[in-house]
Amino acid sequence: MTTPRIGYTFKNRTREFFLKWRTTYWYAIVMAGGEPVPVYPDSNLDTLCPTLDGVILTGGGDVHPRRFGQEPDGTLMDSVQEARDELELAIARRAAETGKPLLGICRGIQVMNIALGGGLIQHIEGHAQVANTFEGPPTQHPVQVAPDSLLARTLRVNPGAVVNTYHHQAVPADNLAPGLRATAWAEDGTVEALEMPDHPYYIGVQWHPERLYELGPEQRNLFTALIAAAKTGR
Repeated sequence: MTTPRIGYTFKNRTREFFLKWRTTYWYAIVMAGGEPVPVYPDSNLDTLCPTLDGVILTGGGDVHPRRFGQEPDGTLMDSVQEARDELELAIARRAAETGKPLLGICRGIQVMNIALGGGLIQHIEGHAQVANTFEGPPTQHPVQVAPDSLLARTLRVNPGAVVNTYHHQAVPADNLAPGLRATAWAEDGTVEALEMPDHPYYIGVQWHPERLYELGPEQRNLFTALIAAAKTGR
């Protein structure tokens, strides 16, 4: 059996961007037994998607508020890249419709919710030292995980785990997209994970599990489970 091809999204094609922002994803995919496949804003999804066995929506800048029916109110507009918004929203919808395994990370969980009709909190305090960066020492906090969730079975934790935190936006608990379920929460009630019941693997987490050196070994399971689902879905 060939190695599962796992797409992971990029802002641009430059070597500098890969070295600064995407090497940890590359390693996480390879360590889990997958073949990393870059997906760029100018990629042809009709051609590329059928060749992928699974997808990771990666972290990054903010989604344009018009994508969820709002005016800017805390969004860092200079971080918005509409071509990337278009690409990732389309991927999230396709994965939901076709059953293709998908893992959303940080920005990725927000894209998943927006793509399927949910909203977004444009700014929250206390979850990032410097928004949309990894600057400063890593900050961590516990999350409570729903014990009957795919996330709990994947991480193999009960009742929760310790995660890192780099986000200034979040999925609103009162505006989840139809068909999605919140499955982890920070102590202040912020939604930290969601999933789609009855989908083989459609999980979004607000933290950065690809930064494995900051977290417990259970975080690797998010990637190994994605690869396992990708093999099963072939």
